[in-house]
Amino acid sequence: MDKRFWNDNLRITAIDVGQGTASLVEFPRGHTALIDGGGFSDNTIFDMGAVVVAPILWRKKIRTVETLILSHPNSDHLNGLLYIAQNFNVKRIWTNGEPVETLGYKNLVAIIKSKEILNPIYQTMNKTEHIDNAEIKILYPPADFMSNNEKWRNTNNNSMVIKIIFGTVSFLFPGDIEKAAEKELVAMVGADLKSTVLFSPHHGSRTSSTIVFMEKVNPEIVIISSGFHGRFKFPHESVLNRYTLLGCRFYNTAKDGSVTIRTNGKSLTIDSCGVKD
Repeated sequence: MDKRFWNDNLRITAIDVGQGTASLVEFPRGHTALIDGGGFSDNTIFDMGAVVVAPILWRKKIRTVETLILSHPNSDHLNGLLYIAQNFNVKRIWTNGEPVETLGYKNLVAIIKSKEILNPIYQTMNKTEHIDNAEIKILYPPADFMSNNEKWRNTNNNSMVIKIIFGTVSFLFPGDIEKAAEKELVAMVGADLKSTVLFSPHHGSRTSSTIVFMEKVNPEIVIISSGFHGRFKFPHESVLNRYTLLGCRFYNTAKDGSVTIRTNGKSLTIDSCGVKD
């Protein structure tokens, strides 16, 4: 039997997908989740799922992905999931249910329908689950977010925010939320935002990682997923300075490549570019 199924640790890999986000979660005893898949706007030019994400799964002998999680339907989070959803044994897909008029989103909906993948309705789905000895929580957005008329609401600010807890170690995946959503999230969740590792919101954009949000999360480590010399110039220097002032160690996939974190629930180790930190 594959050693994954006898593993007692939690492993999370921030995959280097350039400008985008994709995080592979390997729970103890073999359950796997993929939070976003990276991607470009046109998969016919470069299919991030087929060329980058799938080979990593195959190399780890992963053929079944129990949970695909799409934080929000922007192409740099969604389009890399299409190949995985179509070509792997995917048990379920979590989305916030917000529709967009893009080819990538329409293709995802078609794959879910044709393969009969479980896709629970966001408003009524369980927001907390236990997977082996880990806990996974959906902290955001509020269930009624699509009926709210706040001017600041957009696809980024409606991102699903996921927290994974394993022992005393925790990980926060905030998608692309920006200042207004961070403010609402702090008001909704408060102290439950505290996390050991933060996956930088919106790739380190200066519109995110506000002081009030960062003080609540209070992470030891920040993982930034961004493109090398990307046109958006993520991460912003002011955000990196903020992380430094707060005493955070940070890794950037644009410079460090894929970053893997392993934890036994008490301590953690980090590998980037094959060099143990």
